[in-house]
Amino acid sequence: MSNVRYAAGERIVWDISTSGMPCITYPKRGFGQKMAAIVVPYGANGLLWRQKGAVRAEQFPKGIAHFIEHKLFVQSWGDALHRFAKQGAVANAFTDGERTVYYFTCREEFDKNLKLLLDFVQHPYFTKENVEKEKGIITSEINLYDNRADWVGYYQMLDMLYTNHCVKYPIAGTADSVQYTTAEDLQKVYDACYLPQEFTLVCVGDVQPFQVLQAAQSVKRKEKKGTVVFCHEPEAISEKYREYHMNLRQPVFQIGFKLPERKKNLAEKMAMDFLLDLWAGESSAFFAQAYQKEYLDEPLGRGYFCGEGYAFCAFSGSGSKAEATAELLLEAWKKLQTEGISKEDFQRLQKKHIGQILRKFQSVQALGMAQIDLASYGADVGEWFRLSKELHKQDVEKLLQNTIQEDKMVLSIVR
Repeated sequence: MSNVRYAAGERIVWDISTSGMPCITYPKRGFGQKMAAIVVPYGANGLLWRQKGAVRAEQFPKGIAHFIEHKLFVQSWGDALHRFAKQGAVANAFTDGERTVYYFTCREEFDKNLKLLLDFVQHPYFTKENVEKEKGIITSEINLYDNRADWVGYYQMLDMLYTNHCVKYPIAGTADSVQYTTAEDLQKVYDACYLPQEFTLVCVGDVQPFQVLQAAQSVKRKEKKGTVVFCHEPEAISEKYREYHMNLRQPVFQIGFKLPERKKNLAEKMAMDFLLDLWAGESSAFFAQAYQKEYLDEPLGRGYFCGEGYAFCAFSGSGSKAEATAELLLEAWKKLQTEGISKEDFQRLQKKHIGQILRKFQSVQALGMAQIDLASYGADVGEWFRLSKELHKQDVEKLLQNTIQEDKMVLSIVR
């Protein structure tokens, strides 16, 4: 029986298919665009796998989750991307450290496109010929990213934060790891880590939840034969400061803070997002000072990242005063710790965050992408909305007092 929830006047329908896969539908009557996505909880960090009963873990090639994402669209009958296009849909996919996501948007033929989405993710077609052909494409993609200063600086920062954890490795792997990946490797990892009962199906638009559930019954459960594992990660950072030279006109930098390992928790993530906004957002005292001193022209990019075996905060920016900016950022944290958070600042940011959530309900794609992000928390946008309203200043202040440590801070610069 469907579990129907409501948020801000919007209906959210939860179902479970016969395979055990959650199906989350946002019926948006009158909206022209429709979207569907399958979230696979296997991403680039899953490089060590231990079979049931085995003592040692098996090492997968770096970048293999991303490689599977590329090749899964190729089917024995042809290219799924072309089939989507013929059916009036635009399809795509992406991989990050924790997951791989396959999705499409369309205005017509939603049922037909949903059937295609559910079908191709269950039927890999890895051959020696098509895998070899793809290696050049992925290597070109890697080379493209290797020439992006922000990308280089980000992974340089992760390499400084982490000694053993696979989060430090680029999602697409390396040119060498791609060359050594075989069709057998792809099939082995797919069989081990693509478990349909662990997928999440997300559908948004003028669609019927019962039709979504009916289509989802085609997904077949698979036996779980092992689990992804991770190496022990020391608490200390690997390195505090590093530069990389690319002859840039304007240096770019990343400031990272390694945090103690913690479980994924939506309420804590929201509190961290609030805290980062208070600390270094557009209206923060830090940004006002950095702008006045001509360290920054715009606020730092900022984010909190947490997954199996890792957690960190990262800030990104550009300018010739990276070291001074990092020092000012740390000073602003200490000052915030001493002075605390004002009621007015907290309430202003709470209204801002609630407003951002409400705006997502006006866009099919924004709502779908938000739900994709929430899938790993087993939550929906309604719960996110509720938690945002219920968040207390004390929740944020608790993190303020015991999160950031100066000896866990790194500075990565690309000049």
